Amino acid sequence: MKESAEVHKFGGSCLVRREDLIAIVRRVADSTSQQVLVVSAFHGVTDRLLNQLDCGEAANIDAFTAAIELTHLEAAPETASGPWGARFKQTLSTLNSHLRSHSDTPSDSTRAQVLSSGERLSSLAVCSMLEDSGIRCHPAWSEEIGIHIEGSGEDGVIDVDRLRDDLTFDLESFIPVVTGWYGLSESGDITLLGRGGSDLTATSLAAALDAREVTIWRDVPGVLSLSPRWSLPSRNLSYLSYTEAVELALFSEPMLHPGAVEPLRSLGIPLRLRPLHDDCMDGTRIGPSVLTLSPRVRAVGSLPRLRPLRIELGAAGSVAPTLAQVSETLGKARISVWSLRASPGEALLLVSEHASAHAARLLSALPQPPQYEVLPPVTLLSFVGEGVGEDAEVRESIRSAADASDLDLVRLESSEHALRYTVASEQTEQALERLARRLDLLI
Repeated sequence: MKESAEVHKFGGSCLVRREDLIAIVRRVADSTSQQVLVVSAFHGVTDRLLNQLDCGEAANIDAFTAAIELTHLEAAPETASGPWGARFKQTLSTLNSHLRSHSDTPSDSTRAQVLSSGERLSSLAVCSMLEDSGIRCHPAWSEEIGIHIEGSGEDGVIDVDRLRDDLTFDLESFIPVVTGWYGLSESGDITLLGRGGSDLTATSLAAALDAREVTIWRDVPGVLSLSPRWSLPSRNLSYLSYTEAVELALFSEPMLHPGAVEPLRSLGIPLRLRPLHDDCMDGTRIGPSVLTLSPRVRAVGSLPRLRPLRIELGAAGSVAPTLAQVSETLGKARISVWSLRASPGEALLLVSEHASAHAARLLSALPQPPQYEVLPPVTLLSFVGEGVGEDAEVRESIRSAADASDLDLVRLESSEHALRYTVASEQTEQALERLARRLDLLI
């Protein structure tokens, strides 16, 4: 008898070359548990679909569809002649039809159908490779197995209770290969989750199945104490609490969907981030909080290329209405506000640099536009660790290291498990190196 189910998610970075698919087959074959697989689209396919929707011409749709077909067949040639070959061909034909329909009459529903095609094709290619290796599996598309999404985009979540009631997997007979990132809206149409939404598909399935564990396979060793983008020799973290992982997911380059741990938290289901091609690396395990003798910073999240908007506030009675109006206006334009700090006479908002000009235009167009100033770019640094937000010693260590290096470090709001600051963009790498060294985060 096999153990309780495991959920394995393979993202686009693990779906690039044939070697990746061979490694996926090996990982599945090595497991002694009942398994559910969740797949993203092949690497780059979603971006290509987006580009075709936004910039492509109707005349090149046949060539585009053929190129998408070739991408999958180069990695998994078994797809064409295997048991899912006819469904693969039909999915490509449907993609072609949706692209033509969108070219004639653009609509959100057709757009969602096009974009979710990447996951459907991926599930068929992975199934074909598994079947060719003697592993029984079945493509399980989100619209077929009862994945219902409340909200959409970055605000979308999967209805786990409904999914638990609807799931009818026969895990003893075959391995389901589930399409990530999308599901059915309340009206029954295809709708998409936000960026990285396949992580949320995997953890929601794990919660619905009361799985033993979720593993997200990646092309990197695990979670590092500093983002790899800075090329600093940082430590690989063997363990993170759910709360620490959420903070890093929010305030660093996307290692995980920010909402992915929430379905797991109340059940205590562990989540692992592991490298696909390295059998010796256990990666990073994410789970319940572990009490430590004293709080310490475990990692530093970083969001570069942000612009502060300084807004002048009037009399005390007008502060709340002004901030509410500004927040509502930016929210409707889907401009993320990464931080909002109000002090007597002014408020400071952080938005991405590429959205700052749009944000400024929106503020200027308000019926009673506030006085504002767009300040030089900064990087948001989030110092993450259980209890650090309330620890004076940790705050003093960060402050003294910044002063010793003459860093322009500005403290923002904090939470129990994170301290957030900004630093001038040109000082980012220096700040990370000096502060990480002081906090013993480097190898």
